[in-house]
Amino acid sequence: MQSRSTLHSRVHWLAAALLLGTALPAAAAPVPVSGDPVLYWNQLLVQTLFGPPEPTGRAYAIVDTAIHDAVNATVGYKNRNYLGHLVSAGGDTRAAASVAAHNALVALDPGNAATYDAALTASLALVPNGTAKTKGIATGGAYAAAALANRASDGSFANVPYTPTGLPGHWAPTPPIFIPAVDSQWGASTPWLLASGDQFRPGPPPALTSAEYTAAFNASKEIGSATSGSRTADQTFSANFWAADTGGAPWAQAAIAGSQAQGLTTLQNAQLFARLSVAQADAIISVFNTKYYHDFWRPVTAIQLADTDGNPATDADPAWQPLLFTPPFPSYTSAHAENAGAAAAILNSVFGTSTGFCLTDVVGDRCWSSYDAAALDAANSRIWGGIHWSFDGSAGLTSGYDVGRYALAQGAFAPVPEPAALALFGLGAAALVRLRARPRRSR
Repeated sequence: MQSRSTLHSRVHWLAAALLLGTALPAAAAPVPVSGDPVLYWNQLLVQTLFGPPEPTGRAYAIVDTAIHDAVNATVGYKNRNYLGHLVSAGGDTRAAASVAAHNALVALDPGNAATYDAALTASLALVPNGTAKTKGIATGGAYAAAALANRASDGSFANVPYTPTGLPGHWAPTPPIFIPAVDSQWGASTPWLLASGDQFRPGPPPALTSAEYTAAFNASKEIGSATSGSRTADQTFSANFWAADTGGAPWAQAAIAGSQAQGLTTLQNAQLFARLSVAQADAIISVFNTKYYHDFWRPVTAIQLADTDGNPATDADPAWQPLLFTPPFPSYTSAHAENAGAAAAILNSVFGTSTGFCLTDVVGDRCWSSYDAAALDAANSRIWGGIHWSFDGSAGLTSGYDVGRYALAQGAFAPVPEPAALALFGLGAAALVRLRARPRRSR
């Protein structure tokens, strides 16, 4: 359903972004088929599955929850799984991870089935024939099927009509092709870990007549213009660089680089990528819930029609155009920002807040001193590109970090306490109860 060709046909606005390529970390070495299976299949996922951030983020999460739970089953269910205990523990880990990823990807991206088939054949060739291989294959298949079934009725592709109001401050189709809004249903789809899509919805954007809106208006008008003379070369580069981000690809590649640097185990990698993908999938649900709830107009509409906003401090420019192509849905908040905030929260929890890394695409290389710096750059890039307001980015980042931290706090995919640890906890709790039960001496 989410093949590359299908996704391209769904939303034509993405074509320009795809021409820029997919961001790849300069510091990450290519993962061979003989390498860690979680890294190998996530690398392949980034290289093959393209499209808008909504369906691709969903696909990443389906694949990575299947991989995690399959890997987890083969090592004895050491982590909390997402899909339940479907099979008895054991089986070959590489076989289970590979079949889980393959089966999910073929279902989600049938246009690339031949690529996934070849990768599975090469992966399974590394596993000796026998009971462990057979059991691993069955485990991977069971979790791929469960992951797909788990999202089959999540509402991601429901028909939710949306009609622009035509009022100042509200979204309207944007030039140059004025296509209707897309994915109005996404914010109402079933979250992965969030209680609801509006759990971290921020308050409204600033009023059109406020000083905050005026400042944001003038900043976007100046720095985001296609012909801006104040936007620096680095800001232009950032805008074009992040325009290649079709979802979680850059953050997945950053995770691969971090894992390689720290030598994570296969189970640790499975946990990392499941958390990363699920947090980002929830961030996309969260941001689209916000977008269609507040229904705020894009800079190109606001600047061209500023004479209708009731604000004497904003001047209309009917010929104004942004540097980047404007996506066909409301502005507030920024999906790039919220996705980046959620990713940074997860990566910070594993690799720390001072981990520098680099990514590269056909535009060139770009490096940051931390995941937080990269998230801020991703948010700002959309302002420099003329397709977002400053408050879109700041509110989006805040919500994204909230989503990521919430995902971590739920304990999803976290290690299951060992029986000995549970026993010690029980003894400690019992002692505490006895202590509190003792009568106090009078003084």
